[in-house]
Amino acid sequence: MADLVKTTTFVTDIKHVPALRDIRARYLDKTQPPANTLVAVSSLARAELMIEIEGVAVLHSIVRQ
Repeated sequence: MADLVKTTTFVTDIKHVPALRDIRARYLDKTQPPANTLVAVSSLARAELMIEIEGVAVLHSIVRQ
């Protein structure tokens, strides 16, 4: 999770955003969280899904210095 630099979060109902923020705070770096774009959508690929998160990471352990 420390290698995440950007996430895009798709939600079907913005009323879930406070819970989403709590979860992000639990798992992501509080001092330098990844950039995030939040997009409200009418539906996702499957009807039972409420959230989808896409992440972009830079794997610092394999990047040449």
